[in-house]
Amino acid sequence: MNIAIVDDRQAEANALKGLLSEYAGRDGLVFSFDEYTSGEAFLENYEAFRYMIIFLDIYMDGMTGIDVAEQLKRSDPDTPIVFLTTSSDHMGAALSIHAYDYIRKPVEKKRLFGMMDDLLRRQTELHAKTLSFSSDKVDFVLPLADIVSIGTDGTNYLTITDKTGTEHRTRRTFSGVCEELADENRFLSVNRGVLVNMDYISRLTDTECILRGGATYPLFTKKKGKDVKEKWKNYVLNRARDGQDEKLREEGL
Repeated sequence: MNIAIVDDRQAEANALKGLLSEYAGRDGLVFSFDEYTSGEAFLENYEAFRYMIIFLDIYMDGMTGIDVAEQLKRSDPDTPIVFLTTSSDHMGAALSIHAYDYIRKPVEKKRLFGMMDDLLRRQTELHAKTLSFSSDKVDFVLPLADIVSIGTDGTNYLTITDKTGTEHRTRRTFSGVCEELADENRFLSVNRGVLVNMDYISRLTDTECILRGGATYPLFTKKKGKDVKEKWKNYVLNRARDGQDEKLREEGL
């Protein structure tokens, strides 16, 4: 499990890494760490989906942690970001970015361990649901969270694209997969024979669905396109609200 620590105070970064290593040892986990002393250095070396979690100091020379998070969210909105700070002054900005958490320095062991327990539990739940298929005589079991889109050319074959951009061609019917995913509200039909994971939508125009990474799909007719845009907007709002409600429950508010 890869973890990024972005903090210009080496002693504090070392203290956090020590606590995380202790947490990993407690549960038999293996963490690897990438450490950066500035937001600029982190962004220069950043690769989407590389980290399980990113710890960002807010007060740094040059770019602040808030600045870095705003850029991250454009290309990788799902990787959990935890802000580290000596003050609660930026709590509002952190919430608006939908950061996973906001931890005061010096980091307390009990607080950090509780947050990590919650994060790993959620990630386990997120990846528990999968889609099974065969492609080129190889069996795959992909977490639904890692599937970006599912499309068909009208035959009994599907093209399943995962978050790395890899396309898997499999002999399954589109209607059968739609039935299997009927209870998964993250998947949206944007055109005949095309399902997309709304977590990967970058934006919707009147005529196109644009995914992170640049892939585009034409929408239904203009009238149906409005329905698609409304469903996506409601999904994003509900996801943000659910995350906010959970944070308030954790804070006892």
